[in-house]
Amino acid sequence: MNIYFTRHGETEWNKADKIQGWLDSPLTENGIEMGKKLQKEAENIKFDKVYSSDLNRAYETTKLIIPEQEIIKTELLREINVGNWSGHPFKDAEKLNPEAYDLYFNHPEKYIREDGESFYDLVNRVEKFFEDYIYNSDDENILIVSHGITIIAIFNLMENISIDKFWTNRVRRNGEFNIANYSDGKFEIIKKADKNSVSTIG
Repeated sequence: MNIYFTRHGETEWNKADKIQGWLDSPLTENGIEMGKKLQKEAENIKFDKVYSSDLNRAYETTKLIIPEQEIIKTELLREINVGNWSGHPFKDAEKLNPEAYDLYFNHPEKYIREDGESFYDLVNRVEKFFEDYIYNSDDENILIVSHGITIIAIFNLMENISIDKFWTNRVRRNGEFNIANYSDGKFEIIKKADKNSVSTIG
């Protein structure tokens, strides 16, 4: 199975350096163009299944990439829920909760918050997605449209990276394909999209 997976196109909050998490903001004109570019890149690929986060920025991107195919929306592919950080500029996150900010980046295995998700919660969601849709599938090509931190969790699952080393992989740019192959119970990374130029929190 070939797995094509991408972060959604650029959004208004991406452009404004605001944290999204489970909140949403619309795609920018640039974000729409990213989706159209991926559509051209994928025009000769027959996707057996197309999966999207149920958050609108991912779903709208998916519709641009594959405009005439059924899209399976699932909350399992949502971005990590970062609670009261959502909707705030990145620069304010540390002020809102300095301890959580430090744990988020420096000790992800200890990061827990009552108003959101831990990295364990995120990883468990991603693992459930793969259990439900990937491991027992005989599809040849699939598309997944998700989010920056969720895609890190996907890479970490594929590369068997533990949560304490979560940031070994970095957030990838919006609107670029990552590609992996799954065969005989093993993953092979074919391509990683370029790294995002700034740190991000959901």
